[in-house]
Amino acid sequence: MSNRRFDPEILFGRIALMLDYISAAQLTECVMAQEQTSPRKKLGEIMLETGYLTGEQVEEVLRVQEVNLQSPTGHPERRLEDTIMGRLIVKNNFATGEQVNEALRTQALREQEGGFYRLGEIMVEKGYMNVRQVLEVLKVQGRQIMICPGCGARFNVDRFQTGRKYRCKKCKSLLSVPASLESVGVDTTIFVPKPVGSDSDTIYPEQVQDSKHPGEEQGQE
Repeated sequence: MSNRRFDPEILFGRIALMLDYISAAQLTECVMAQEQTSPRKKLGEIMLETGYLTGEQVEEVLRVQEVNLQSPTGHPERRLEDTIMGRLIVKNNFATGEQVNEALRTQALREQEGGFYRLGEIMVEKGYMNVRQVLEVLKVQGRQIMICPGCGARFNVDRFQTGRKYRCKKCKSLLSVPASLESVGVDTTIFVPKPVGSDSDTIYPEQVQDSKHPGEEQGQE
């Protein structure tokens, strides 16, 4: 795993993007502006100066950043997603901060034992939230759980668009949105890093990625 994944500046930009505080274009603009500064300014300073972030948003990004830099994990991408999901859960009054923290502690303990459960799964298991509420938080994040009728794989599709067709990364069958769900567990997250060309309404496995985010270099593990 590359140490660059934990570089504070890269992480700051990714968190701001995942919290939907900035767009990918704004992030790219700020990174390019940062490269022109001497001495080198922090990315948060530049985003504040350009008006892309407020002081409160910078503080929120720094809080999420600190949690992830100080919490070693074998699943850094999923832990980052769950940290942000926890913020949204509290912000939308689906559960308390204490309940989210308890679920994150449970998650950490299970990881030490060799397993990994997503935050949403644990929140439902503990009775802090129901499936419908977890799906609502995912919707706020622009995500949708989809199921493969071919092999049964379950995916959390990022940047989900109604009308788009998504194919399974395992067997390439068309994924479907289930009429109802009894569990929010998924096998992996599918990230669609950029819009697909207008000549196709189907997103194929080679057009998605399940471990990288916009701004990360290819080949990082």
